[in-house]
Amino acid sequence: MTIHLPNDVEREILAQVQNGRFASVDAALAEAWRAFQRHRQERRQPTIPPSPDPLLGSASDHAELMDQIVEDAMRNREQQPWRLTSGE
Repeated sequence: MTIHLPNDVEREILAQVQNGRFASVDAALAEAWRAFQRHRQERRQPTIPPSPDPLLGSASDHAELMDQIVEDAMRNREQQPWRLTSGE
């Protein structure tokens, strides 16, 4: 197989071979192809949405308890208003 690379790419590959990073130009190009394939595979895999907040999710498990807490809060608000009335 004959390939034609831009001069800058060819120089960079040859420098990596001379530095000992790769045994040959063929090994460098094979590794580049494998990295490209891994990248493509990663992009194809569906992303998993982040898990929901465990604190928010736990509220739905105890709906009756949440109703009771809201009732208590409303009762306390009626007995002890947070705001002063306009005449106070």
